[in-house]
Amino acid sequence: MAGRRSLADRLNLLFATFKPGDGVNRARSDGEYFNSEIAERINKGPLGVTISGAYIGELRSGKATDPRLSHLKALATAFGVPTAYLVSAGDDPVLDDVEGDLSRLRALRDLNVHKVVLRDVIGRTGLSTASQQALNSVLAQLLELEGLRADPEAPP
Repeated sequence: MAGRRSLADRLNLLFATFKPGDGVNRARSDGEYFNSEIAERINKGPLGVTISGAYIGELRSGKATDPRLSHLKALATAFGVPTAYLVSAGDDPVLDDVEGDLSRLRALRDLNVHKVVLRDVIGRTGLSTASQQALNSVLAQLLELEGLRADPEAPP
């Protein structure tokens, strides 16, 4: 499941999950950040890393496949995920942990819950993986009961 995602897939999942809440009428129909906005955030950030929006686009498309570790650290920091999420091999449990958090975040966003610190409230409270999966199922059922759109990219 999560471990089989490429770097491009992981980056695209981050862009799809974390969307700006600035209320600005976005030119992108999906409401995602532009690559240049994330590049600007990184370039102004505390890590001293410089990256272009075009290069982020190449990473997201899979055209660039061997980025510097400093770029991956900066991208992870920009999205608030552990660097290990972007550098880990397919069998690292951090992949499932982060993608579980992202799935819950998308489900909560679909329920119009905007300001929840998932990592503290759910993901790191000691709940077993089975309990976290049960929580995902409950959220999906709530969406269905309310007639709200469930996230089609969320894992079952």
